[in-house]
Amino acid sequence: MKKICLLLILTFVCIMTCACFKESDTSRIDTSAVSTSESDTIETEITMTEVPIELYSVDIKQESIHTDSYSASMIYPQISGYSDAEIEEKVNALIYSYANSKRNTAISQTGADSGVNYDVYSFDVTYKSDKLISALCRGSVTVEGSSSVTEFAYGINIDFVGVKLIGFDGIVDYKKFEKDFTDGAYIQTNGYENLLSETTFADIISQYSALYSIYPDFYIKQSDAGVKLGVIADTVQVLGGLAEFEGVVSNKGYTTKYFADLIS
Repeated sequence: MKKICLLLILTFVCIMTCACFKESDTSRIDTSAVSTSESDTIETEITMTEVPIELYSVDIKQESIHTDSYSASMIYPQISGYSDAEIEEKVNALIYSYANSKRNTAISQTGADSGVNYDVYSFDVTYKSDKLISALCRGSVTVEGSSSVTEFAYGINIDFVGVKLIGFDGIVDYKKFEKDFTDGAYIQTNGYENLLSETTFADIISQYSALYSIYPDFYIKQSDAGVKLGVIADTVQVLGGLAEFEGVVSNKGYTTKYFADLIS
């Protein structure tokens, strides 16, 4: 009788353990097992409780490109199942075009004529609704014969209604944002660990200018604390090359009506 009871208890524990692992899935893409073949699609489950999952699906696609001057391994999101097929097609084309433009810019900035390797190793969908999609891309660029690695990150933010890229100055009053950032309202989430002991928020944001329409890359993120704005700032190489910061903006007075409509 004791052996039977013990067996029943062990069976119950196994069932509950499996159930717990299933419920803890996240939306982060694990690219460690990505295939190198062209046009692969990585099926991923986006688990964002704030937004109905049935709106549309997001797949992460991979593309390998080889030319005489560079090699590129790209991954980027594409949507399917959206209620308007024409909008879906335009959004996917915009995502792909933007990813390609970022690749071309990063490669040209190396100044190398050949031997450039461009590698996108993660693309995380950070916001998903019927009005917008936002994602955070990370990767690196290397040049053959050089020991240095240039890390990069960028956000892609698309307005489904206008089928257009969302501009940084379109979602915030930049001067008020700049003051908030300088005052330390944003938390560093990625980059050089000792960054803020060797520089300041004011120095980091000073390289950008509303006067010349030069803004940092950014992404929009859903969280339990509210909608966050992720800011990707360039830094000098000795300080890591770039750093990421996040701050809750859903309760800020400097967000625009356009932004409020997008997240409503």
